[in-house]
Amino acid sequence: MTYFSKGIEKTMLKRDRKAALLESVRTGRSEPLHGMTKDEAVTMLVQDIADYDEILAGLRRHYAT
Repeated sequence: MTYFSKGIEKTMLKRDRKAALLESVRTGRSEPLHGMTKDEAVTMLVQDIADYDEILAGLRRHYAT
């Protein structure tokens, strides 16, 4: 396993955890933390997932070359 494939794997794991938390908050199984409203938590988690997607795209581009 290369440095970049390890990075992709770890980043995917983090992204998947954020996606699971987002689903949990949206369905009401989890409450938002740090005094956030549900809408604020959803917005933050969606942005976090988008950030992870951007990181993954960069890693995959670099790994493919």
